[in-house]
Amino acid sequence: MNQHPNEIEAFNKKCDLLLEEPLVRFVGVINKMGRQIAGGYNTKITPLVDEEDHKISLEHALEIMITKDLDGSLGAIESIVTKRKKVTMITIPLENFSLLISTEKNANPEKIIKKSLKLFNLD
Repeated sequence: MNQHPNEIEAFNKKCDLLLEEPLVRFVGVINKMGRQIAGGYNTKITPLVDEEDHKISLEHALEIMITKDLDGSLGAIESIVTKRKKVTMITIPLENFSLLISTEKNANPEKIIKKSLKLFNLD
């Protein structure tokens, strides 16, 4: 599935707005195969993982796909928050993509989710 350059540019602008949040480390739009098509790291924060470890986005894309089985009985997933020792990961399903956000441990995930939903017109 190829994305239109204007769509990618729009995603990048929205990701940049989320990266303005002081405790946000990374924002990326990933496709169903877990490949990042937009976004990036906060330039003021040193990444905790190298490029190879960045493939964690595949894990989050698969998590969204696997849990769709329960959408009929429980409703669609609005977001998934994964708390790790060093960071909090937020995954938000978009229509054909997923939004993956990594924040500092002490960030408020609900605040970031709310801003993300508004930016991506999901609220």
